Amino acid sequence: MDDRTQKERLEQELRFLKESFEAEVISKEEFEKGRDRIEKKLHEMAKPPQNQKEGQKNEAAEKKEIPKTDESIIHNEGGKLKLKVIQEEQHEHFEPVPATSSERTEYVEPSKEISGKKDSKFLKYSIVFVVLLLAAFFLYSTFKDINLQNEKIVPLNPVQEIKEAPKTNLLVINDRKNCFNCDTERIIAILENWFGDLNAREIDYSTNEGRSIAEKSDAKLLPLYILDENITQKQNFNQFKQIFSKKNGSYVLNENTAGSAFYFKRDNIPNKLDLFANPGDEASTRAEKNLDGFLAVFKDVKFEKYSGSSSLAKELGIKTFPTFLVNNKVKFSGVHSPESIKANFCRLNKMPACEKSLSKNLA
Repeated sequence: MDDRTQKERLEQELRFLKESFEAEVISKEEFEKGRDRIEKKLHEMAKPPQNQKEGQKNEAAEKKEIPKTDESIIHNEGGKLKLKVIQEEQHEHFEPVPATSSERTEYVEPSKEISGKKDSKFLKYSIVFVVLLLAAFFLYSTFKDINLQNEKIVPLNPVQEIKEAPKTNLLVINDRKNCFNCDTERIIAILENWFGDLNAREIDYSTNEGRSIAEKSDAKLLPLYILDENITQKQNFNQFKQIFSKKNGSYVLNENTAGSAFYFKRDNIPNKLDLFANPGDEASTRAEKNLDGFLAVFKDVKFEKYSGSSSLAKELGIKTFPTFLVNNKVKFSGVHSPESIKANFCRLNKMPACEKSLSKNLA
């Protein structure tokens, strides 16, 4: 996956951890540990590459290095090197001249020098030949041993295939037709970030199979996320096992942790909107101010407000505030603009006011 996709998943996981902590699903220590781990990964992804600077330094150092000329060589003339010990002026005909004893000591006989170079080349080639011979012998011995070992190995049947480790199966029970807030992509992405690729399959609650599975799992909310027993073999399972409950040999994700929003067993009450808020809470106060802009236009809405400590809030298992409940069936949380509240409400209700445009700004 590319850096952008990984960064989005890490940010999703961070929000998910925060929601789980606020819902009292995980402890503060677990939240801080997970948050530090994710922030460390995000910080590492944001570091600028350093190879470019090091490359520029090495290039500058290489430019400063100027190859030294052998002091014994003066210049290249006609493809022949001229040595210092030889007289600088060349003549077409060599005429022997009587030399003093000091001059004889400086004279280098060309034939001896050339002979020395030939001997040096021969020695180098001899060494290379010996090394190659030894390497060939070593390779021959190695392959011979391997062939002897292979003779003792029983060949595999060509029909046999190497099986990969089975993926963990994820079963999702959902009702997208009646729930506008039942998207599963975010939760599946977080689960795959924790446990690797999952073999996900979604079943509609309206089918006999979907209703049967939801009933056996004693579910109260949808979507319902069920993972098979292979999940216990994953490396990170012990870190997150407290948000799962084992039922019928499978592991069911906690409904609050999953952010499940559809109370599929409750009666549908059209044109009804409830708000669950905590008095004195800043987010709850802001939610009420924005709600006023909605109620000023939707005057026929059946509206009721409940505190976080009310019996209905406890019955519904609501632990995040503010939370809205539409038609006694679908909930959504957070501070929303009047237009956003209208959009969610009108997905389940048809009223004349749904045609009007409300403020998209938060109060």
